[in-house]
Amino acid sequence: MAKTSVEVDPTKLDRAKAILGTETLRDTIDAALREVIRIDSVRRLVDLAEDGAFAALLEPGAEDRLWG
Repeated sequence: MAKTSVEVDPTKLDRAKAILGTETLRDTIDAALREVIRIDSVRRLVDLAEDGAFAALLEPGAEDRLWG
């Protein structure tokens, strides 16, 4: 893992710690990165849904056809 030195705004860090429920700088950064990745995944899933990728699942009888 790469070691990096950065300046962090202590007010933002404290707020992020409170939101994420973390104690250390490292844990806060890791949790924040995971959250950004999670949000991107959700956005991609929403985009797929908006484009109709799951439309067949809404058709009557879809559950029986798919799960037997």
